[in-house]
Amino acid sequence: MKKKLIGMVVFLALAAGLLWKLNDAFRLKQEDGIVPMELFYEQEPGSIDVMFYGSSHTYSDINPAVLWEEEGISSYDLAGSLQPLWNTYYYMKESLKYQTPKVMVVELVRAIESRDYIEEARTVTNTFGMKFSKDKMEAIRVSTPDNLIPYVLGYPVYHSRYTELSRADFAAYRGDPHGKASKGYYPLYVTKAYDSMADMSGVTESSDLAPKSEEYLRKIIAMAKEEDIPLVFMISPYQGIIESEQMIFNRCGEIAAEEGIPFLDFNRMYDELGLDPQTDMAEASHLNYRGTGKLSRYLAGWLASNYDLADHRGDETYASWEENAADWKQKDANQMLTEEEGWYDFLQLLSENEGTYTYVIGLTGAYDNGEQPIGEVLSELGVPEEVLEQGGVFIGGLDGGTVLPGGADGSCVLEFAASDLEVKVSGGNQSVVYSGESELKTLNGINVLVYDHFTESLVTAVGFDAENGYTCVH
Repeated sequence: MKKKLIGMVVFLALAAGLLWKLNDAFRLKQEDGIVPMELFYEQEPGSIDVMFYGSSHTYSDINPAVLWEEEGISSYDLAGSLQPLWNTYYYMKESLKYQTPKVMVVELVRAIESRDYIEEARTVTNTFGMKFSKDKMEAIRVSTPDNLIPYVLGYPVYHSRYTELSRADFAAYRGDPHGKASKGYYPLYVTKAYDSMADMSGVTESSDLAPKSEEYLRKIIAMAKEEDIPLVFMISPYQGIIESEQMIFNRCGEIAAEEGIPFLDFNRMYDELGLDPQTDMAEASHLNYRGTGKLSRYLAGWLASNYDLADHRGDETYASWEENAADWKQKDANQMLTEEEGWYDFLQLLSENEGTYTYVIGLTGAYDNGEQPIGEVLSELGVPEEVLEQGGVFIGGLDGGTVLPGGADGSCVLEFAASDLEVKVSGGNQSVVYSGESELKTLNGINVLVYDHFTESLVTAVGFDAENGYTCVH
């Protein structure tokens, strides 16, 4: 009897462990609301001096890494896509159980929300990351009153995700080696050029917020007063703003003035930010990583000038902010390399950042058309004379040193954290295979593959076609 009881206990324990693991794999992991809240709970209590709240205009437009690098400010983006003010209120309320920030900044683009209930997918994004509590139940109730029970349980909503599962669902922090240090920021690494930003200088009238939105805006103000924490309202800059939206933002500014709350409307501050509509927008609604840097630098200086915020740089307690800053600095450098399509500037960027890279340079066919200083630049990157003369492959950077001259047979296999890289030279032919895919882009020119060991990711694989003026081939 005793053995049966022990066996049953062991079985139930194993079953519970298996179910917990399956639930962990199946649960939703959206970076636009759920993951930032889950990671927020991992922050050291009392470590965050500035909390940013709001919608995607918060987590895509404000980079805590820049505030850290500029002023040593410990900040965090706690936001969700299309987040209405009622969800912002409950995110704020939840955050104050764990942190006592010196300043709370609320981005108010979603003050334009006119509906009482938004689409279910956004409600999931803006509630599922919260720990079970009375406040989570209330956040769900005011968002989707007909779905309280399945949303509280969670599993009924995401149990059918088995067809969507990927390796990232089973990896800690979705496989990001620095994911634990994240501060809620998720940038947009795309660019859409515009001729100009929208001019809102002539829009002086105001328009009322929808009743539910104004109710929760005033609840946010009341909560900040009750907690005795300074509140700042801001509007992120975006190219697609229209007059009716600006009129609502004007009303937000009036309410802020009535309550003595600083109000930063960045749609009236393009010049102060130095925004360039040709380079700084991801699309009409959001900044890209370049624009984010400009807005974040402005906020860093403004906050440091107006509030008593400690500079925590050099304090080991805040090591995760240092790691996060290094992570985004490297990711931005990787993105710049990915975007560069000129062979000379590409190789110059590669040489400036090679400290974390392993790179493969393959010279194929008639790679030097005699019109550009190819050999000189490649020599500066360490490509040996025999490869410059015969073609072939040179592997440089952290795992560098391998030389596979053209005309001979040779191979090299490198094992990286993300995948394996196999390089072969046989006679006049070359093969560069990463994660089972060929990365050779041109048969006559320069092929370059770059792997970053810091982010444990393939940065780019490109070719520069000598027959077509070294046009970049992806």
